[in-house]
Amino acid sequence: MFPLFTHYQTTPLEQWVEALYEQYEITTPAQLSVTHLAAKLRIWVYTMDMNSMAVENNGQFSINVDRRLSPKEQWEDFLHELCHVLRHSGNQMAMPDRYVNWQEQDASAFQLYAAIPLAMLKKLTLPEHKNEMIAYLSEEFQVTFRLAKARIDQIQRRVLQGILDYEYQQYTQSQASKYDPSNWSDATRLIMDKLGQLKSKGVLADGKTNRIL
Repeated sequence: MFPLFTHYQTTPLEQWVEALYEQYEITTPAQLSVTHLAAKLRIWVYTMDMNSMAVENNGQFSINVDRRLSPKEQWEDFLHELCHVLRHSGNQMAMPDRYVNWQEQDASAFQLYAAIPLAMLKKLTLPEHKNEMIAYLSEEFQVTFRLAKARIDQIQRRVLQGILDYEYQQYTQSQASKYDPSNWSDATRLIMDKLGQLKSKGVLADGKTNRIL
């Protein structure tokens, strides 16, 4: 469907998530669960009939996961709150809206990277058609169809951006090579030599013709 990962560029956050999983030897989709990841990171997780949230008490962190949600939704909520535990600090109730919005955006991006990690994704043979690919990832990584689609859409955008960046780089390099003296024709080289001689005699200065008195 598209050249997956050929021009894909990872972000610093995605690299951070990949390094985290490598550190804790999380290498397969089967290890991506609330219980396994919470045990690895030593975070207490509990469920209640209330919105999911991360709680800090005297330096100890816990995460409540809304038990009214489906298992896939609970896993996604856990990852969102896990980002707050690992990367953020402070009480959002007392924060400026702009900072709260940044934390939420960061947590949403973390959720995508952590739910469908790049290293695991690269090992899979994906279906050709997008809807089949989304359904396959939803089952393989036990995430909602919505999140699987968001991850694929994200990858497509990143691949497209990578292609555009590559083409622009090729274009700028080709333009620069036109001004490389080693690429000049004999006629161009002769003209440039004449201009250099005139400039050394004071006939040319800063691109302007001066009269010799």
